[in-house]
Amino acid sequence: MGPAETTSRAELEAALLRRLRGKDQGIPRRPRPAGPARFPASAGQAAACVKAWRDPARPDRIVLSGLRLRAALDVPALERALAAVVRRHETLRTTFEPDGDDVVQVVHPAMDVPVTVVEATEDDFAAQTLAALEPAMDLRTGPLLRFRVLRLAADDHIVVVVLHHVIADARATEVLLADLAEAYLGGDLAPLPIQYADYVLWQRERPAATAGYWRTRLAGATAVPIPSDSPPFDGPAHQGDLHTAAVPDALFARLRTVGRAHGVTVFVTALAAFQVLLARLGGVRDVAVPVPVAVRDRAEVEGLIADFSHPMVSRLDLAGDPSFETLLATVRDRFAEDLDHADVPRELFDHLEFGVDRETATDGAGPALEPLPPRWPYAERPLTVRLGHDDEHATLYVTYRCRDFSRQRAADLAEDYLTVLAGCLADPGASPFGPGAPALRIGCR
Repeated sequence: MGPAETTSRAELEAALLRRLRGKDQGIPRRPRPAGPARFPASAGQAAACVKAWRDPARPDRIVLSGLRLRAALDVPALERALAAVVRRHETLRTTFEPDGDDVVQVVHPAMDVPVTVVEATEDDFAAQTLAALEPAMDLRTGPLLRFRVLRLAADDHIVVVVLHHVIADARATEVLLADLAEAYLGGDLAPLPIQYADYVLWQRERPAATAGYWRTRLAGATAVPIPSDSPPFDGPAHQGDLHTAAVPDALFARLRTVGRAHGVTVFVTALAAFQVLLARLGGVRDVAVPVPVAVRDRAEVEGLIADFSHPMVSRLDLAGDPSFETLLATVRDRFAEDLDHADVPRELFDHLEFGVDRETATDGAGPALEPLPPRWPYAERPLTVRLGHDDEHATLYVTYRCRDFSRQRAADLAEDYLTVLAGCLADPGASPFGPGAPALRIGCR
């Protein structure tokens, strides 16, 4: 599968990174002792642990998923299946300890991860999500996975999955659910070729990367100003909310059609339109947008529950009012080049993030799981915009800090994005700027 044939960001990353880095030797599996095994933490894990220990009042960085299961559920079978997944993935049995100036990950031979089942109604979803987040996860004792089932009826359930970000990225939830479904249906989970600790040791032995690429790539780049309405707010600094907006099916179909016609992915098309929106809102033409990427560029790590995510910045020059189809080609080519340096240290803007992902769902084997995103009560940054999609439908998710944006401003931002996207897709050969550009709800500079 080539980059032009992919649809999701994860597929794009995997295709490009295999092409760019697929010639390295394999990652060796290291011997394990009989009891707990101690390994160095990755640089990202160490930084996250130190930050959490220094500021215990800060909300956990977690990967949170909700799914609707409209079928009967055998809870003992689910518990056995989850235990099998925990046995298969060392990260689900891992805790963290300070070791002088370093941090170590401790892999335990076994760890109990209970399945909490609660009799509830659909109206209890938000409250039960909060209950699944409390108390804060303890990095020193674990477990760093929580699994909560809301039983609405004998054949209707909501599943809430909480993974600490130190051991998981968005792709990790997909891996967990796929393994869980296989084990639940009676399948045997084969041993993994390597575990995350093996990957970390292998990474530490590789030549140190240089940040020279990003110094050049981001020289002079600044954060794009996003019009904030700064509503009256006296709550916790990280309190956030989520606004969702359905993407019209006809618009999403048009997005896919235009992307295929120009040899780009859903991610590239959606990102280019978002950068057009930021250029209009901020009154700028040099637009740098942080995007999350998961560097799973090797076959050995594709099936691991772990955090391979790296924040990366996509920078786009819109000077000269280029056509949208020109922007698509530019974003595609620059993103491919940026991905080759995705794991290189660099300066980042942390006020904003944009991402595109497939919605987590089963592939038709066993009961169907429908994505049901929980309302996340915190916001890691002022604004995060994500397009979630499957082959036919898409939803826009806007997570925002309540001290920076009101609910109405978040809704207006979502509407403005869909307006810009529709305008760009209607005539890709035209410039998305100028007097013919559609009007926006939020005032432009």
